[in-house]
Amino acid sequence: MNKRQLVSEVTPSKSLTRRKFLIGLAASGAVTNFNPSGLIGKKQTTRRVSVCIFSKHLQWLGYEGMAETAAEGVFDGVVWTVGPGGHVLPERAEDDLSTAVNAVKKVGIEISMMTSRITDPDDQNTEKILRTASKLGITHYRFGYWYYDEKTSILDKLKEVKLKMRGLAEMNKKYGIFGGNQNHTRERYVGASIWDTWELIRDLDPKWIGFQFDTGNAFAEGAGGSWKTNARLAAARTKIGAVKTQGVWGDPEWKKNIRKSGKSGKILTPDELIWYFRLLKKTGFSGPISTHYEFPGLGGAETGKKVLTGTTKKEVLKTLRRNLIILREMLSEAELI
Repeated sequence: MNKRQLVSEVTPSKSLTRRKFLIGLAASGAVTNFNPSGLIGKKQTTRRVSVCIFSKHLQWLGYEGMAETAAEGVFDGVVWTVGPGGHVLPERAEDDLSTAVNAVKKVGIEISMMTSRITDPDDQNTEKILRTASKLGITHYRFGYWYYDEKTSILDKLKEVKLKMRGLAEMNKKYGIFGGNQNHTRERYVGASIWDTWELIRDLDPKWIGFQFDTGNAFAEGAGGSWKTNARLAAARTKIGAVKTQGVWGDPEWKKNIRKSGKSGKILTPDELIWYFRLLKKTGFSGPISTHYEFPGLGGAETGKKVLTGTTKKEVLKTLRRNLIILREMLSEAELI
């Protein structure tokens, strides 16, 4: 059964909203039973906002296997990891990144983004990576991380990082690629509070530098409600989305139990996510969105292990597809795709 046949044979009745229908379909596992191998090598449907899988979760596969698995999961594209321990090592970027990108293009999905450890325009690998990525059609990338420390005042550290960001913004313009700083939850990360990144980039060209806004990390930092204020501040400068999908999304009671799962640190309710997606829509956001699967039960794929343990590719794909269809339904309800 191909994707078109699946959709035509399980059309929702008028008594069901599209959202409820698709959530129920994903939860039941029906959507995971079709074989999308016929899509391999063909261009996937173009959406205004693409949903791409973070390749960290497929590091148990080589370039071609990872690309084929992403296509089987019906993702729009792949976010390659370029850095120590990633799919592409920084010193090998000129050779290996082209191999990785070509593997993805071969199966008909896009490669518009990569993650990196780039933090310094003067590093020996920085310009090489950005030049290579630009030639290959990559238009977005995530920075590495800057850290606060006890020996340097907060303001002095921000001055130091701003100089580096200014240099990176200039290099991004040279190669036509956008760089985003991702917000994380640890106390030493520059950007965890959002306001510090805003101060760093506010007078830099938003076409070349801004946010990769992670909703899960933002919620973990501001669960009392300030995450929404931070999201509003960052929205106009957010060119990359990052969404942590959750294992509980497939639970028929997920909407009721999502805050009671014992993992509420990074879990937002459907209504909260839809609120955020609507916020992005108002800004003209066009993606990409990077999906992260950081919950147990994926045999180590959740942490970037090189070998799966205790599970199979089939089971991992089942979970990925289940969460992807629910995420796309929320994006659709917000009219972002």
